[in-house]
Amino acid sequence: MYHHDIMQSIMSERAAGLRTRAAAERDARLARRAREFWAERAERVTAVRRARRHGAAPAR
Repeated sequence: MYHHDIMQSIMSERAAGLRTRAAAERDARLARRAREFWAERAERVTAVRRARRHGAAPAR
């Protein structure tokens, strides 16, 4: 029984570590996608502002 308790403790620690690592990777992936989205959006907005003629209706 003692061996079982030790192995269970090791595996629960490892599982907790893997869950923590997976959460960090998900957060990093989400942050990267957000940065890409806002960079692309800023490029589009800048292109629209340059293309808009003086006196034209504002783009939505």
